Amino acid sequence: MNHQPGLPPTFQFSQSSLQDYDTCPRRFQLRYLEQMRWPAIESEPVEEAERLARLGSDFHRLVQQHLVGLSAETLADTVAHGEPDLQRWWHSYLAHRPAELDDADVYSELVLSAPLHGFRVQARFDALLRRPDGAFLIIDWKTAHHKPPREALERRLQTRVYPWVLAAAGAVLNHGQPINPAAISMSYWYPEFPGEPEEFAYSQKLFERDERSLGELIERVKDAAARSDFPLVEDDRPCRYCVYRSFCAREVAAGPVIEPGEAAESSLDVLALDWDQIAEIQF
Repeated sequence: MNHQPGLPPTFQFSQSSLQDYDTCPRRFQLRYLEQMRWPAIESEPVEEAERLARLGSDFHRLVQQHLVGLSAETLADTVAHGEPDLQRWWHSYLAHRPAELDDADVYSELVLSAPLHGFRVQARFDALLRRPDGAFLIIDWKTAHHKPPREALERRLQTRVYPWVLAAAGAVLNHGQPINPAAISMSYWYPEFPGEPEEFAYSQKLFERDERSLGELIERVKDAAARSDFPLVEDDRPCRYCVYRSFCAREVAAGPVIEPGEAAESSLDVLALDWDQIAEIQF
C-alpha cells in the first residue's frame, strides 16, 4: 500500500504508536501509515505467544466487568472455565487489589485525548481513580510473568503519556477545573506480584518536561512523514519481536516468549513483551 507523504490530519498518537516510533521509525511507518499486516510471528513458540496475549485480554475484561459492577460471584463461572494462569491472576486481584479502589470514584477503560503540536494524543486508562482528597491514581494492569526493573518502567513512554494526557484533558473529571499534575500518580499493578506495584508520582515539572519531549517526538514523526524517511533501527535486537523483520530483510529468528535479563537493555521491554498492550488493542 502506497501512502502519500505526511501524517493524515486525523491521525491520533498513543503511547503505543509513540513507543513504536521511538523503538523503530520503520515499524511505525509500516504499522500506522501503511497499515501493513505481515505474517512473521512475533515470538517463539507462537502458540505460547498467542495464549499469553489472549489471557491478558481476558484478565483486562474480567477486571473491567468487576469495576463496572458485576460481582465476583457473577464472574465465577467465567473464571472457573479459564486457564490456571487466568484463575491465579483473578484470585490475586480479588485478594490483593489496590485498596484505593474501595473509596474512590473509579473510571474503567476511560479514553481521554489532548491536543499537542497539531495532533491529538490519546490514552486509554485501565482504571482511573479519583480519591476523596481530590488526588488521581492511574492503574495499569500488567499480566507479564516477569516484572521489569523500575528503571525500565520509568523510561517507558506510557509512564509519560498517561499522566500528561490526564493533566492536559482531565478537567471534565474535576468539576471543570484543570487537574494539578502534583495530584496525579500512576501505578503498574501485576497480579503475579500483587505486593509489588510500581507507582510513579507526577508533578508540574514532569508535566512540562513531558509536554516538551512528547511535542519534540511528534515533530520528529511529522518531519519523517513529510519526507517519507523512516529508517530501520540500527540495533536489530528489537527485530526479534517484530512481525515485519522479514519484510525489512532482518532475517533474524523470532525471540523466545520469555528471555530473562533482556528487559533492562531492550527498548521493547522484552520480559513483558507488552502482552497488555496487545490486550488493549484487542479489547
